[in-house]
Amino acid sequence: FHYGYHIYAAAVAAKFDPDWGRTVFDGILLYIRDIATPDPDDAFFTQFRQKDWFLGSSWASGIISAENSPHGRNQESSSEAIAAYEGVALFGAVMADAFQNGPEDKLEVSKMVRNMGQLLTVTEVSAAQRYWHISPNTTAYPKEYKQPVVGMLYETMASFQTWFAPWAVVSLGIQLLPLTPIAGRRDDPAWAARLYPMYKKDCLAHEKFCVDNGWTIIECGVLATAGRRKEALEKALSIPSKVFNSQGGVGNSLTNTIWYISTRTPFLSGTEIVP
Repeated sequence: FHYGYHIYAAAVAAKFDPDWGRTVFDGILLYIRDIATPDPDDAFFTQFRQKDWFLGSSWASGIISAENSPHGRNQESSSEAIAAYEGVALFGAVMADAFQNGPEDKLEVSKMVRNMGQLLTVTEVSAAQRYWHISPNTTAYPKEYKQPVVGMLYETMASFQTWFAPWAVVSLGIQLLPLTPIAGRRDDPAWAARLYPMYKKDCLAHEKFCVDNGWTIIECGVLATAGRRKEALEKALSIPSKVFNSQGGVGNSLTNTIWYISTRTPFLSGTEIVP
């Protein structure tokens, strides 16, 4: 997850400063190789260390359980896994442009990183929609599971919780950040409309925590995804500016949040928000 933020940031920086990208290329590849090397003969990193190709999703700790849990490996934030692979794909694409005039070996590596990142991203999105985004007609879990998301997915258990807080808003929100372009593929508007009332209610119940830790920013994103762009913008503009600059803002600046809101699909029939 955390490597993904660095890789995404490197892709953005290299887009605007290709010379910088060419200078740090090999260093950024170390991040990428650590979480997604495709090379079975890599002497330093395990091939696709995080990825479960059967499920299509990833495991946070990679090939073993970090906690020696009887339930096996787990993944909490499906959206951060998606964003990490999105960053890989973007870095590869940017550097393929940067190396158009050579050297040829770096151009080929960049293309491979781009293609690999796209494959990892699309499979992670598909798995998230099946195993983390729960719809009324899901076949992944028994009908007794009523929540709209899975907070933590283990190999043998799905639960509505997180590592760091007991409240519903974090189990919901941890599947919705960061606010990047891939979220347009990741989040279905009808699903967002179903979970928004729960998100809003729990955010109000723990308002200081929700505001101070940036979860109200994510609330704006959910509201916009559900087609309520005007209300989402009004809410975003009401958030104290210090929140966007805090650790809780998790990189979602006010500018990025306004971009995200403005590029969501307007209200469509079938995405009504029902309390």
